[in-house]
This record gives sequence, structure tokens and C-alpha cells, in this order.
Amino acid sequence: MKFRRKKRRTPYRYQRRRTRRRNFAPLITFIIAFSLFVFLSIKLIKVIFSGVRSESVASEIQVIKGRTEFYFPEKEEWTPAYSELKFLEGDSIRTTSNSQASLEFFGGTLVFLDENTEINLKELSEKSSGQKNTVIHLKQGQIWVKVSEDDFDTEKDSKFQVLTNRVKAHVRGTIFDLTTSTDQDVIRLIKGNVDVDVLGEKEDEVLQNIKVEVGQKLVVSPVNMENIQAGQDVKEIIDTEFIESEWHLQNLEQFFPQEAAQIRRRIDITTPQEQPKLEETPNQSGEGIEAPVILEPASGTTVVASADSVKIEGTAPSDAMQIVVNGYTLSRFQPGDRKWVYFASTKFGTLLPGENNYEIIAVSREGQKSAPAKLAITYQGTTTPTNTEASVAPITAATIDDFKSPVITSPPILNPGEPYQTSAPAVTIKGIVDPKTNAVEVNGFRLQKFVPGKTEFQYVANSQVASPNFKTGENIFEIVAFGPDNKKASTTLKILYNPVTVTP
Repeated sequence: MKFRRKKRRTPYRYQRRRTRRRNFAPLITFIIAFSLFVFLSIKLIKVIFSGVRSESVASEIQVIKGRTEFYFPEKEEWTPAYSELKFLEGDSIRTTSNSQASLEFFGGTLVFLDENTEINLKELSEKSSGQKNTVIHLKQGQIWVKVSEDDFDTEKDSKFQVLTNRVKAHVRGTIFDLTTSTDQDVIRLIKGNVDVDVLGEKEDEVLQNIKVEVGQKLVVSPVNMENIQAGQDVKEIIDTEFIESEWHLQNLEQFFPQEAAQIRRRIDITTPQEQPKLEETPNQSGEGIEAPVILEPASGTTVVASADSVKIEGTAPSDAMQIVVNGYTLSRFQPGDRKWVYFASTKFGTLLPGENNYEIIAVSREGQKSAPAKLAITYQGTTTPTNTEASVAPITAATIDDFKSPVITSPPILNPGEPYQTSAPAVTIKGIVDPKTNAVEVNGFRLQKFVPGKTEFQYVANSQVASPNFKTGENIFEIVAFGPDNKKASTTLKILYNPVTVTP
């Protein structure tokens, strides 16, 4: 008899467990269905809310004057823009004739658009790490830019770039102006530093990288492209016409009002004034022309002692030929202008401690004077400040062939031909020279710290050293710049030194 071993049966509970482990089909089906549902839901939300735009990283516009327009990627037409409207990456903005606008980025960086200017916000982003990226494509026109160094921190790899079809400017903590046209690109550096990539015809092709210094301008055009590629220095001193332009001054005075006021004052002093012939007519009492209107500051305003200037502005009647403030004719005011601006400053003796009274009158083409608009301002300063050194962009530059003369930026000379007067025993002379300058001499002394390729120089005149180069009375300093091919250019500065005598 054979013994047959019984087959051991697997308990039911184990059979069930094994069955469940093998059957993944329902789970896979559910995952696929759920994923499809999520995908379709996202697509539907994008379709419904495609017109909704995030403002987490945006720039805000201020329309200064005229008409400004914008173009969203989602739209197909240009639309009028209004102040405080926000723009995002990919948006385009343009100004029309006789129009100006400004864009603010991250609270501290401003881009001013002149008339007939178009830009595209090619990149505008901020990462959780604090890295900020802004890339502006200037398609046509002119922009004046003030970049905040705090916003674009090197430690966070932030970047601010402006590009055209010819150049790409890398900037940080900088004030500069960039113009692009069909013929050329011109970049002018007012403060800070700019690295400029000169672009080739191929995508991302960089023909040359050029570092632009303060007070320099770089012109990139088909005419000088061969010289640029050969590594020749094509930089120049900023042109006087730009420094004196209303476009530059109105932007500069928002950040550096004292410098702008000093330039305006120099322009006013050097500009010949054509006073109208006032005819003795009954209308000269003010019956024939309206008085100017003072917009700000309000009469009775108090100016704190720490300030050294105050901006007075207002509107003029439509038939005003001139605006006169305390007998001084505003040379920047042109017939037909509706706005006038005057800077009262301690430097020029037009803002003194205590109460200051100003009378503003309008003069017609026929010589008729309006009734005066009056303003009283109290200045809390206790003493009248003396002339101090200031860093001001050059406003004059003589030319010898293509090598320009040095320009004195400090001490400030308000009236050309007259000496600078001081009682200080030492004076620092500062200035700007042509970018092609190899060396600088002052009264035959070669400046050891001057670096070829730079534009700024300085020299100290001191009466209290072992071998003084500064004496009581008139001192004449000849600044000579030496350039290539034995070229040289010079300028002369007179300083009148009157030391203060202390009586025991």
C-alpha cells in the first residue's frame, strides 16, 4: 500500500494577499485618469485666465508729457499708457513726438525715455535668492538711465543690461545715456562705469569689449567699426551740447540738483542776454500781460540748514517773451514755454540765511512787464557757505585737431576768465582729459598717479608743504595733456589765494 502525501493547502488569507499584490491594473488606470484630469484642468485654467498678468515683478511708468503707448504680447495693437500702469517681461513701450516718460524698476532704478523712443522689456525677473535681472532692448530713440547699485548686487549675480542692434551695455550703480539710430549708437557715461560689448552680425557674437569711463562717450557706427575691431581707442569726452541739453539737466537734477544748478548757472553766465527794449507805455504796469504763477515751493516755506539750494518753478503766460527773477533773466526759458525753473543756491548768493524774497515777472515781446509774483523763503543756515569742491560734468572742451583740451571740474569757475578765489591753504584741482591722453602735467610736474586710458586727474596746490606750489595772491596753473603722435592740449586755471589773518 502506497502512502500518499496530502497536498498542503494555502490558507485563504494568504491567497487573498497574493491576489491583491498582483492586480495593479485598477491603480494604474486611476493614476492615468487623474493625471489626464489635472492636465486638462491646467490647460482650461490657462485658456480662461490667459489675459490675467502677474505683477510680482513689474516696472511702473510715469508719463512726463505727451503721449506714451504700450504693446502687450497678448495684444496686436498699440494702446495709450497712463501713469502708474505696470509692465512685465515681454512688454513694449514707446513715446511719440514731443513726449517723455519714465519707468521705475525695483524701486531704485529709473529709465527715462525721450521722444520717439521704443523699448522692449526683454527680461525682467527676480529670484527667491534676491537675484534681479533686467534686460532692455532699445529699438530706437534715446534713454537716460540711473541704475541702483543696491538693486543689482554683484554678490547675488544680478544684472542690468541695455542692448541695441550694435551694442550691449553691462551696468551697475551707473548713470548713462544711450542713443540708437540707423546710423550709429552713442553711449555717454555720467557716473559709475559701463562695459560695452560691440556686437557682430552673428547671434551672440562680440567683436570687442570696451570699458567706458566717467565723462566719456563711445560712438559705434559702420564708419569706425574697423577701428574698434582693431582695438583702437575710439572714446571721446562727452560733448558739451549734451551736457548743456535740457534733456540731460532735467533728469540729472532729480538726483543731483546741486550739480544741475551749477551747470545751469554757468550756462546762464556765459549766454549773452538780449534784453528787450522797454517802451514807455501805460501797459508796462502789468495790464497787458498776466503775471507768472509759482507752483512750488509755497510762500513761507522753510529750507533746512543742510540744504544748499531750492528749486523754484511755475508756469508762464502764453505771450511771455522772458521770465525775470529778481532782475535775472532766465536764459533757458524760450518764448512759448509754459514752464519756467529757477534754482536759488547758496553757492551763487541767491539763497542766504534768514528770509529770502523773490519777485518773478513776465515780459512780453513788446517789452510789457507783468505784475510780480512774489515768494518768501526762510533759510535756516547760519552762515553763507563758501565755494566747495564739486564733481561736475564738463561743460566746455576746446579741440586741437582731434585731441581735446583738459576740462577743469573743480574748483568751480562760475565766470570764465575770472580767477577762483579762496582763503584755504590747499586746493585740489580736478578735471577730465581726452581718453587718448598718455600723461598729464601741471606747471611742468608730471602726475605720477595718472593712468593712461583714464579720463580723470587731480593735483593738489598746497601752501603749507616744504616746497609750496601755492602762494598768496594770484596763482596760475597750466594743465597739459599729452596724446599720441606728439599731440598736446592745455588749459589754464587762475586761483587767487587770500589767507585769513588771525589777530591775537
